[in-house]
Amino acid sequence: MNLSLSSNTQAILLLTAPLIAGRTPSSSEMLSPGEYKRFAKHLQHKRHEPADLLRLTPAELARTCEPIVESGRVQRLLGRGFALSQAMETWQTRAIWVVSRADNQYPAYIKTRLRDDSPPILYGCGNTNLLETGG
Repeated sequence: MNLSLSSNTQAILLLTAPLIAGRTPSSSEMLSPGEYKRFAKHLQHKRHEPADLLRLTPAELARTCEPIVESGRVQRLLGRGFALSQAMETWQTRAIWVVSRADNQYPAYIKTRLRDDSPPILYGCGNTNLLETGG
């Protein structure tokens, strides 16, 4: 799988993923799976997708995020672009693929089986088609 990430996947990674090893102040702010699930539903209700967050002004971000997640927290998480680029470089050198629920490549089997509880991000290496076989 190619590691060119969609804008949606980049936004989801910025919000939910530890991008560098160890515990850093920004990683402690990451959205938990439950928080992201509520936030994703909120975005969908407002007819937004995660990538839209990357283009909003701070005022628009506040209107979009509140009351589900504090907009300053979202802004800080979205500001981790450099850490994301470093992580992507590391993943690419190790042949690790990354796919988000927002991507067409996300396994339909997992979405069907887990529905709203599907992990927002999947990491792996090797043949992604094996994910459709049910384990």
